[in-house]
Formats: sequence, C-alpha cells, structure tokens
Amino acid sequence: MTNFTKNMMIAAAAMLSAAGMTQAQTIKAEVPFGFRAAGTMMPAGSYRWQKTQTASTAVFTLTNEDSGHAIFTIPVAQNTSKAEAPPSLAFQCSGHDCTLVSVSQGDGSSYSISTPGLGKDANYRLAVIRAVLVKR
Repeated sequence: MTNFTKNMMIAAAAMLSAAGMTQAQTIKAEVPFGFRAAGTMMPAGSYRWQKTQTASTAVFTLTNEDSGHAIFTIPVAQNTSKAEAPPSLAFQCSGHDCTLVSVSQGDGSSYSISTPGLGKDANYRLAVIRAVLVKR
C-alpha cells in the first residue's frame, strides 16, 4: 500500500468521525405528564431528543426510553441566540392537554415544532421541562 493510499484512508476516517460528531446532538428529559408531539400522544416518562442534520434540513427523533416508541419531526422554525440557555422542552397546555411546541438545544439554538391551534379564546399555559445534554 502506498503512502498516498494510507493518507487517503486516514483522511477519510477522520472526516467520517468528525461528521458523525457534528451531525447528531442528544438531550434527555423527564416529562411528568402525557403530551402530544407531531400529532402522536406520548405518555409521561423519560425521553431522548436527538437532532440529526441532513444536507439542508434538521430532523428530530423523540424517543420514549421506557417503551422505545419514537416519532420523527421537522421543525417549522429555528431561532438562534448568543445567550446559551440550558436545554429544555416547552409545552403549551390547555387543561390537561399538553403539546410539545419547542426545544432548546442548550447551545443557543431552539426549534419550534408544528402544533394545532388552541383557538382564539382558549386559555393556555406554558410548561418548560429542563433537560440535560447527553455526552457521546
């Protein structure tokens, strides 16, 4: 094997490992109530929220750690801030019905999730659950 071939293999391996580290970010949260996310009812429990960046779009996976049930969603908006807030999940609640509306990654970026409207006269509250960044 020539030096050129060895160097190319090492460069390819380095690029793949760097791409894997920057392509996925995971946060974990304990959600004490049932909620809707991407049109699916999810029970209370421990959740992992993983962002995977494709060429042009961020795709998120929300996985219930107890059941292994997962849903996929694409955010409707991304907000960036220079101030880094801790990772969190935000829910819009009306009575006992809660819907996941946004996720803060803990790096200054947050993502809005598509949700059904509650109506013009509906009363609602915002519930924010702190999360932790999972190191890989």
